[in-house]
Amino acid sequence: MKIGSFRAIRVIRGLMLTNGQKKALHAAARAAGLDDAARRLIQRNVGGFHSAADRTATRAGFIACMAFYEARCGGRLMGARTGYWQAEDEKASPTDALLFRVRQLALKLGMGDVGLSAFLAGPHMSSGQYDDVATCPAYWLRKLLEGVKAIRRRAAKGLGTRDQGLGARQQATKEPVAGSR
Repeated sequence: MKIGSFRAIRVIRGLMLTNGQKKALHAAARAAGLDDAARRLIQRNVGGFHSAADRTATRAGFIACMAFYEARCGGRLMGARTGYWQAEDEKASPTDALLFRVRQLALKLGMGDVGLSAFLAGPHMSSGQYDDVATCPAYWLRKLLEGVKAIRRRAAKGLGTRDQGLGARQQATKEPVAGSR
């Protein structure tokens, strides 16, 4: 692989987890009494990555998963001091910044926390898995941010929401179909 290639840049940007971190994730899940499917589900929903070997896995996601496992184990995990991973998660968690950004964009669109929570719980987001913006994990906040940005783009183009059908610009320029009254 060439150093200047796109693939090499993705690897550097993603900063994959070390082998020790990958082993720690698996060992922590076993210590918490979880099977492989549950571990992967937690990695997806809490850490924001599908596999420990995934290039999108970040240190913040790793810490969030370890904090989750630590909470499940009663506050102590694999020889670390009590509450170590939860304290690290509070330092590294992107949740507060994401929540601020989501709320900031939503206010520009006229949506409050109630509207955001309803959108989050809707069928196109978490399907009722999370119904409160303030308590959902960073993974769902990222998805919510993408959704709010999409709504903002549609509103900027005058398209409205998908539930509203044609936007104002489209209705104003809509030509009548030949042969219809």
